[in-house]
Amino acid sequence: MSCEYFVRHVGQYLLVLFVACLSPLALAEEPLPDEDRQAVQWVINSQISAFRADDSQSAYSFAAPNVRQVFPTEEIFISMVQRDYMPLYRPVSYKFGRSSLEAGEVLQELLVTDGERQLWQIIYTLEQQDDLSWKVSNVLMLPYKGVSA
Repeated sequence: MSCEYFVRHVGQYLLVLFVACLSPLALAEEPLPDEDRQAVQWVINSQISAFRADDSQSAYSFAAPNVRQVFPTEEIFISMVQRDYMPLYRPVSYKFGRSSLEAGEVLQELLVTDGERQLWQIIYTLEQQDDLSWKVSNVLMLPYKGVSA
């Protein structure tokens, strides 16, 4: 079994499981202190800016160790993002939604409009590292019905 097969199929299973467990209450578990919210949003803004600039090295620098283990080079990582997360790779616009702290991880909602005016709800999961920086450990992307104005 190839690594790509494993990541795609097991990743899809985990995604479905995550969606099944994610409810509006999950994003309301524990309020996120303002300092952490600002740091998390800075990481997300910085990664999206790196995507827009085709700066794969910077974009990859925001990936948590678990992501780097599955995607061991920035080229493999960027290829996956371009293939599976194009609305996030090239958003027309985005705004931050709800955020919460749950079991030491931050869940940060992002509402994205893609190039075809399709709306997406993106849930970022970030983990704080030993050096107190925040790194992206997972991204869940769900389409919204309708289009943006």
